[in-house]
Amino acid sequence: MQQLGRYEILAELGRGAMGAVFRARDPKIDRTVAIKTISVPGASTTDAEHYRQRFFREAQAAGRLSHPGIVTIYDVGEDEPSHTPFIVMECVQGQSLAEVVAAEPSGLLARETSLELLSHIADALDYAHSQSIVHRDIKPANILVTAGGQPKIADFGIAKVSLAEATLPGQIMGTPGYMSPEQLNGKPVDGRSDLFSLGVIAYWLLTGVKPFDGATFTEICVQVVTKDPPPASGLRPDLNAGFDYMLNRALAKDPAMRYQRGKELAADIADLQACGTPRSMAGAGSTQTEVLPKAERTVVLPASAATGQSRAAAAAVSPVLSASAVPIDKRPRRRNLFMYLFVAAVVLLAGAALLALSFSRAMPATLQIVGQYPFRSGEIYIWVDGDLRYHDELRGTLNPHARPSRTALASGGSIALTLPVTAGPHLVRIQVDAPGQSYDHDTAIPGQFRAYSQRTLMVNFASRNLDLKWE
Repeated sequence: MQQLGRYEILAELGRGAMGAVFRARDPKIDRTVAIKTISVPGASTTDAEHYRQRFFREAQAAGRLSHPGIVTIYDVGEDEPSHTPFIVMECVQGQSLAEVVAAEPSGLLARETSLELLSHIADALDYAHSQSIVHRDIKPANILVTAGGQPKIADFGIAKVSLAEATLPGQIMGTPGYMSPEQLNGKPVDGRSDLFSLGVIAYWLLTGVKPFDGATFTEICVQVVTKDPPPASGLRPDLNAGFDYMLNRALAKDPAMRYQRGKELAADIADLQACGTPRSMAGAGSTQTEVLPKAERTVVLPASAATGQSRAAAAAVSPVLSASAVPIDKRPRRRNLFMYLFVAAVVLLAGAALLALSFSRAMPATLQIVGQYPFRSGEIYIWVDGDLRYHDELRGTLNPHARPSRTALASGGSIALTLPVTAGPHLVRIQVDAPGQSYDHDTAIPGQFRAYSQRTLMVNFASRNLDLKWE
């Protein structure tokens, strides 16, 4: 390939599943640019056209962004011979954030360098979100760092299309360790999702450790949704409680508990750079409860209870009996002692059983859903325990060699997806809407999942009752 549109290809910079990146020259103004081609292997003609229109719409919207912390989009086009859409961007002379960190012998940037990078990225995200544009795939590979140390966010206008359109139904593309809980749960996302992803990067930059890591996709997803990483101050001696607060807030599972704007996060980072306390931490002092080490925790009792306790304690330490003390028969005490021991044993066994059960339920598992649908278009919704985990369009394909008939027009497609769950019992509910084909059904089925295992749910879309069956 020597040319894309009017752009002259100079060199290939990289290639992935979604396309390739080239360094090119714009002959009109003699400017070096970066061009990213986008492709959807295996897509039908209808899907490819739908994707093409969505790509141009999103890229044009992102082209409005003009910020020193965001890679500028100059143009979008389509190569006529191959019908390959492409996007023309600023050619950044530098390395990705992942490469910058990897080049450090210790694998860890200086704290001040990390804070400076994070502050610039937070400001750039705040600007993009103010323009109603969400990135959806913030990760080290999508942050370019210039030779002067300026970070620039790449792939605005591409990430949303890539993640939403260029996947098979149910597949999650992207890096799960950097995705927000609401992304993994299939819920709507806004700018706070990007800030969660930035929180993951912040934790990694400041500690050298990824907050969510595992051997499998499922393990990582379960950690993102359910696990809080250890305090950063325990991993690096020059980090204090202010850093713990900033990271905990950025990584809150509930979007309402996170930073609501990038500028709020940038302001707290500025305070940390000045060796102060994050300003939002001071404002939240009346509502934040400090978690003390076990040895420092104090139980505060009501006055009456405290008085009774002090009396009991005084009696326990006093070796002198009152003159009015009367000898007491020890046999009832012995019976009471046996009763107390029995009750204590029952409580301990029940607690151990509950602990084992809760531990096993926290272990990851996988739900696989497969089936074939007979209609050309529709929508599918999947809930797990009342939580909407997946929603997508069902788009069937027509057989171009079939004779026009009712059967040919009803040609459908297939669905095969996996969702991370935890071990234990779950209720899976599926709703399929295809109004044009007079198909609108909703049903549910309970299922038990074992830790580190996958269970497959077969969905019979052909039945008017929407049958569900465990394989």
